[in-house]
Amino acid sequence: MSNPPASSLLRQRADFRTLGLLAMQTGAFAWLFLGGSALLLIPCTVLTLTACVAKHNHTHCPTFSQRWVNRLFDFWLTVLTGTSTTSIRVAHQVRHHGRNQSADDLVRVALVAHRSVLGALLTYVPLVARETWRCQPGDFNDQRRPALRRALRYERMVLWIFITAGLITDWRRFLLTFPLPWLGAQWFLVAVNLPQHDYCDTSSRWANSRNVVGYASNWLFLNNGYHTAHHERPSLHWSLLPEWHRRHLAAQVPEDLKCKTLVGMWIRWWKVRRTHTG
Repeated sequence: MSNPPASSLLRQRADFRTLGLLAMQTGAFAWLFLGGSALLLIPCTVLTLTACVAKHNHTHCPTFSQRWVNRLFDFWLTVLTGTSTTSIRVAHQVRHHGRNQSADDLVRVALVAHRSVLGALLTYVPLVARETWRCQPGDFNDQRRPALRRALRYERMVLWIFITAGLITDWRRFLLTFPLPWLGAQWFLVAVNLPQHDYCDTSSRWANSRNVVGYASNWLFLNNGYHTAHHERPSLHWSLLPEWHRRHLAAQVPEDLKCKTLVGMWIRWWKVRRTHTG
């Protein structure tokens, strides 16, 4: 089960979509920064969320066949999302995938256990940020992960150079263009762990996640809705997740954990949490 390679450089043909969406985001950012309408903040924010998903996918399954091109891609994704690409590698791959919903998982939904829907929405992302701030220095200890530490340092340096240059060039346009899409997309990417995992059976192979199986949001967000399949095969290229889901999971995953739309998944989570928390 694989897609033919697009070229000797790009590992999978499907990543032409990734690159196309990232190019659209880059163009939208440039247009807004150079004086475009503030309405461009909407596509900029949506496409920044796509870039966050692309970054997630890239850390699991490198986009390019050449290591140096992947490193350049790391820098591009860092600038597009406002956070370093390497920063998510330990927190997501080791902690979340390796120890899903345990005390070591920085995005565990137990952080907001027994809180109301509104309370969970208001406090979950800040609590995840606090956990990340507390644990990240140890996760990137020089003696344990020197290569990741260096990559993290270089990516942050590039990001700060970009921010500084933007502020010097036109600080008003920079503040209009970048902070809201960066923060909004990061908030949503973290918060979506709630409808994906809250009140699911983490001990079950089939019932550990809610899934979005419809076409529209999966096209735009690179099949991020197939979450059970991703936990089953985290290194599987994102374009292959729908087929893996159909072949191996569709019959086993409970129907109430399969949603047609992203909005539908949020609504289903809201109803379940309201039932449990009142």
